[in-house]
Amino acid sequence: MSAVADSAATDRPNPAAWLVGLTDALQQTACRQDGQAVSLAAGLAALAGLWHRQRDEGARVYWIGNGGSAALVSHLSQDLLNKCGVQSTTFNDPALLTCMANDYGYREVFRRPLLALARPGDLLVAVSSSGNSENIVGATESALAHGLVTVTLSAFDAANALDALPTALAFHVPVASYGQAEVAHTALLHAALDMLANQSRQR
Repeated sequence: MSAVADSAATDRPNPAAWLVGLTDALQQTACRQDGQAVSLAAGLAALAGLWHRQRDEGARVYWIGNGGSAALVSHLSQDLLNKCGVQSTTFNDPALLTCMANDYGYREVFRRPLLALARPGDLLVAVSSSGNSENIVGATESALAHGLVTVTLSAFDAANALDALPTALAFHVPVASYGQAEVAHTALLHAALDMLANQSRQR
């Protein structure tokens, strides 16, 4: 094999290594509950407990994310409603998003509808791979100021703006790949959701 061909083979993406990296990152996910470091298992149990409380109190869960994170929050929102009976809402309708962006700028696409609909005691799940998306961070800051319980999921740099907020729960996945971040966030949320769904079936 020529040196050029050998180099090209080395540079090819390795799906097995990608999956190993994802698994390692999931196991190394950092979790804080009310500002204090807790184990990942404890954090996921706490998230399932928060959703359980929302259901028992008739409160609502709101979800926000951009791009791939928007797709995953739509998926998890409908699962939370369908499998667990929790009132659950996203703001991903194209007419709503384009209206807010056109009238107020993209930074406001989640903050304005959230503040119009949410009530103190409702819960916000905010997902951002970078943790620095202005519209996600701004909406989460406003949610905190208006008495919402907040949960964040981020990746990339651990010192990101979203992870730094004083939220009820914060999960940070140490990866630099959007794909790994999005799959990891989906897995974490599914783990907590399935925990709640299993508890509900056992009642």
